Amino acid sequence: MSVYLYNLSNNLAQLGSPVDIFTRAHREKDERILTIHKNVRVIHLLSESANDHRRGVWTFSKRMLQFISEKKLDYDIFHAHYFYSGLIGIEVSRKLDIPFVQTFHTLGIMKERYGGISSVGRKHDEKLITADANGIITSTPFEKNDLQTFYHADPGKLHIVSPGVNHNVFHPHNKSFSRTKLGLPKAKKTILFVGRIDPIKGLQLLIEAVSILSGKYPHFQKNFRVLLIGGDIASQVFWQHPEVKKIKQLIVKKEIECCVKFLGSRPHSLLPFYYSASDVTVMPSVYESFGLVALEAMASGACVLASRVGGLRYLVKDGVNGRLFENGDSLDLAQKLWELLQDSKKRTQFGENALKSSQAFCWDKQAAKIQSIYKTLL
Repeated sequence: MSVYLYNLSNNLAQLGSPVDIFTRAHREKDERILTIHKNVRVIHLLSESANDHRRGVWTFSKRMLQFISEKKLDYDIFHAHYFYSGLIGIEVSRKLDIPFVQTFHTLGIMKERYGGISSVGRKHDEKLITADANGIITSTPFEKNDLQTFYHADPGKLHIVSPGVNHNVFHPHNKSFSRTKLGLPKAKKTILFVGRIDPIKGLQLLIEAVSILSGKYPHFQKNFRVLLIGGDIASQVFWQHPEVKKIKQLIVKKEIECCVKFLGSRPHSLLPFYYSASDVTVMPSVYESFGLVALEAMASGACVLASRVGGLRYLVKDGVNGRLFENGDSLDLAQKLWELLQDSKKRTQFGENALKSSQAFCWDKQAAKIQSIYKTLL
């Protein structure tokens, strides 16, 4: 989400709307104001632990209002991101008597339905925010429909503005050059996964699909590799995470350790080279409200294979700018992955069409749409 906020804020500032981003400082000495761009500041304020999020909301709201009063700041709009910030938005916007805009990014009800991650408190909070917000920005028509179906959102409050992509960062690079830069062998076909190691990201499906292909084609492990980007692999905490342990055990059980590699997190500036170096970028998520990884891969000219869920259906047009496989179906994933790996012309065609599709999501255009929504609420 930090990538989203960074790009949205910078582009709003360039459109003449200065932005202050409020976030939590963990220690008193960490309270500070950072200018990250002309007319964009990040303000770190001390608050109690987020473990008790109810108390955290109250203490952060109080500190934020105190800071605004002390500095004699004047704001026109409060735009909250994620449900926790939305609760703060309710409190602060009322006290300041300004419009309150909410972007959820991910809904608790959808994480429960697709990822088995239940939180009654979060769903209650999201309903409260949905009712109170003056405007709600959704990423796709699917998210808009979810808010109306499950939280009974007023359709007049809902606005569809997808996240954008920074084409100055994400653009195609030569495949051979990218592999050399990243120290990757040039001969092997490369399958790329980028994301958190989290049940909702569906990495288990990709591992199962790779196992299917490895069993069916004896040369697979010699000629193919799977790169997993995400997480702090230098930390023992990462390797003790239940989902990471589960995935690692599955890789060992399926005897595919030699072709699957955990790379950990990578600098944002290197991701376009990984997308360009890959033959297929796979997003096996069981749910995605939008799918920013897919958009960044598309802007980099990558061939994307994604599950037919949420916002991925909105981004990837099956057979036009990528492929979709049926959600939860590792056999379908394996079949379509193999077809793409065997057809370089099709991969190139999908990558070129994906790049063209990504042009509709330039950040300057998306920020201008959001600024227009702000203006209607003033």
